[in-house]
Amino acid sequence: AVDQAVLEVNNETKVTIREIPGGCICCVMNVPMRDAIAEIVKHSRPDRLLIEPTGLGHPAGILDQLRSADLKNTVDVSAVVCLVDPRFIDDSRLAEVSIFRDQVCLSDILIASKTDLASAEDLKAYYTWAKSLFPPKLVIGETIMGDLDLGLLNLRANEKRLPLFQDLHSKNTMTSTNVTHPVSGRPFRAENKGSGYQACGWIFSQSEIFDREALIDYLGPPGPLGLEKVERVKGAFCIGEDWLLIDRVKKEMTFMPIAYRRDSRLEIILPDEETADWDQIETELMRILR
Repeated sequence: AVDQAVLEVNNETKVTIREIPGGCICCVMNVPMRDAIAEIVKHSRPDRLLIEPTGLGHPAGILDQLRSADLKNTVDVSAVVCLVDPRFIDDSRLAEVSIFRDQVCLSDILIASKTDLASAEDLKAYYTWAKSLFPPKLVIGETIMGDLDLGLLNLRANEKRLPLFQDLHSKNTMTSTNVTHPVSGRPFRAENKGSGYQACGWIFSQSEIFDREALIDYLGPPGPLGLEKVERVKGAFCIGEDWLLIDRVKKEMTFMPIAYRRDSRLEIILPDEETADWDQIETELMRILR
C-alpha cells in the first residue's frame, strides 16, 4: 500500500499501477490478482507487466497463478528477479527463514541492492554466496538505487525451478479491524502473520495531519516505538501542506518529501519473536496527530 503511494505520483510514462490489497498477494488474494491482471490487460494493453509482492510474499503462489489455465494464454512469464542486501548475506535468517530461502531459490536473476552502502568485503561475500547456489542463476549482478539493465526483463524464466517449501505460501494468516474505511480517530488496520514474521498496516483518514518531528522521533531508531527488532517501517504521511515518506530498514532510517496526496498510511514488519502491542502503537500514533 505504501509502495503504491510512492510510485503512483508524477507518473509521466503512462504506466498503470494497481494495488492488490490485503497483505500477501500470493496467499490470500488470488482472485483479485487475476481480476487486476485481466483489467490491466484489457484496458491498458501493456507490453510489460511487473508484479512486486510484499517482502514476505512467496513467489510460488504468484507463479502458480500466472501459469494457471486462467492466465497462461494471457501473460508470458519472464525471468524472476530477486533483490538482496549484500550487507546481510551472513544474517542467519537468510539461511533459516523458509520464505527468504524460496525467494532466492525461485529467482532466475539475483541482484545486490544498496551497493553504495556495502563494503568491498560485503560484495565479495555476496558473489561467493550467489555463485554457490543451485540451480545456477541466469544473471548475478548489483545495482544502486534500483538502476537495472532493462534487457534483463527479456530473459526467459526457468520453469524447472521449484520451491524448497511447497506449501509455505498457503500458511499465512491475515486479520483486519471492523473499520472498512478510515474515519477521523479510527484508522483502518490489517494484520498479517506467517513465515516467521508479523506485520501490521494502517490507513488513516484524509482529514488527519501528523506532527513531522514527533512522527520521525517515534518511528525512528531507537525511538519510543519500543521495539528492539524492527525489520521494516514504511509510511506516507500528511504533515500539513506537505507530505512525508518515512522508510526504515532495521536501524537505518530515511525520510523525504513525497508528492503523494491521498491518505496517510503505514506498514510495520517485525520478527515473530518480537512482542508487539498493535493497539498501543495505534494509540501512540493517534497522539502524534496535530
